[in-house]
Amino acid sequence: MKITIYHEHQEQTLLFLHGGGVGGWMWKKQIMHFKDYRCAVAELDFEAANVTIEHLANQLLKWTENNKRNGKLALIGFSIGAQIALQMVSKRPDLFCFTMLNSPLTIPVNLPRNIIRVAVSLTHPLIKNKSFAALQARALSISAEDFDTYYQHSLQISSMALTKMLKENMQFAIPKNFSNIETDILVTVGAKEKQIMKRSASEITYRNSYCSSLLIADIGHGFPVEQPLLFNHLLRQKMTACQS
Repeated sequence: MKITIYHEHQEQTLLFLHGGGVGGWMWKKQIMHFKDYRCAVAELDFEAANVTIEHLANQLLKWTENNKRNGKLALIGFSIGAQIALQMVSKRPDLFCFTMLNSPLTIPVNLPRNIIRVAVSLTHPLIKNKSFAALQARALSISAEDFDTYYQHSLQISSMALTKMLKENMQFAIPKNFSNIETDILVTVGAKEKQIMKRSASEITYRNSYCSSLLIADIGHGFPVEQPLLFNHLLRQKMTACQS
């Protein structure tokens, strides 16, 4: 897994995990804003045969253990990246001063794997169609200036990787020991998102008293890219409290 470091000389670290169908480039507005923090941006790879959310979480925890400095470390995930972040903080809450989970799905949708595979085989060829890609980008709140980056990235995702990504995303559930951890967690969900996403946010906060949630008005599934100023403001507020 590739992890790119920005502002290397800073002590406090922000570890960013992107969502499915996009890459680390989705965090560019955060990287530009948080120049006073060491920003670590992971590129999540679902191409390997044995890859799972659990596997990626373990890889990232190993990196965190080996790269944690004296300063505080915060974990920020979006969509499937938020699911991975939830898995990580449930295993090792001691590593993170704050965790921000943006639009994590935690209510399993148990579709048979062969149905997912068939659906992907039918839709995957459409990725090369720019009109279809534009519809997908709009659903993810990708801006016009980032569309070419999104399109080129999507062309590199294999049918196998997309199938595994969807399977892992749809079958994810809150880890059993999550209720017992004691660390600051914020869950955000867009007011325009599907009800299952809002229910997921409610379930996470219900399961742990250290966790709070925010419903972001006029936002769909894309808070970090759709409203980066508000997103950065919330994250900075939390990091200021984290350091006090």
